[in-house]
Amino acid sequence: MDQLLELATNSVFVGIAFVVALAILHYLLVFKYPLTAKQWKLAEYVWVALALVSVVSVFEEARLLRSEQAVDRHRQVAEQKIWAIRNWFEVYDIYACDENADNPETKQLCSWVNLKNSELGLILSNEEFPADVPANLLLGLGAIRQGIGEADKQIIGGHLKEYLDSRSRYIAAVKGSRHSALSALLISLAPLMFAIAVALKFAKVTGEYRLIRK
Repeated sequence: MDQLLELATNSVFVGIAFVVALAILHYLLVFKYPLTAKQWKLAEYVWVALALVSVVSVFEEARLLRSEQAVDRHRQVAEQKIWAIRNWFEVYDIYACDENADNPETKQLCSWVNLKNSELGLILSNEEFPADVPANLLLGLGAIRQGIGEADKQIIGGHLKEYLDSRSRYIAAVKGSRHSALSALLISLAPLMFAIAVALKFAKVTGEYRLIRK
C-alpha cells in the first residue's frame, strides 16, 4: 500500500501512466476495434465513473487531512493546559509552603497543593499523552478558605476543564484520522484512475471525430 501511494503521488509516474493509457485506449478503441457511436456513449459512463471515484477519494483525503489538523490543534491545547495546571501548583507550593511556611493560614493550602501536585505528577509519569487526569483532581479546593481567592480557584478549574475538553477532542480526532484499507486504497489509486478517465475521454473525442469524418 505504501509503495502504491508513493507511485500515485509521483507526478512523473502519473504522467507516464496517462500517456500509456492514452496510447493503449486509442490503439484498441479507436483503431484496432473501433467503437460505434452508441458504444462511445456507453463509454461515457465509464470515464465519468472513474472520475467520480477519484473525486470521492479526494474528499476522503481532505477529511483525513482535516482530522490530522484537529489532532495537532487539540494536542497543543491539551499540552498547554496540563503545563498550566502544573505551573499553578508550583506557584502555590512556593507561596504556601515556602514563602509562608510559618503562616497557619496557608497550612491547609500547602497540604492540599502538595497532595494534588504529587497525584498529578504520578499520573503524568505513568501515562503517555494524553494522560487520563481525573475530573475530580481539584476535589477539596472549595473547602480551603484562607490563602487563596475565588478568582485563583476559578483559574485552576478552568485549566482543568479545558484540558479535559481538549483531551476528549484529541482522542476523537485521532479516531477520525484513521482510515480503513478501502479508503487508503481509494486515495492511493485516485491519481491513476483520474489519469485513465481523462485518457478515455480523449480517446472518446478522437473516436467520435473519426466517426463524423466517415
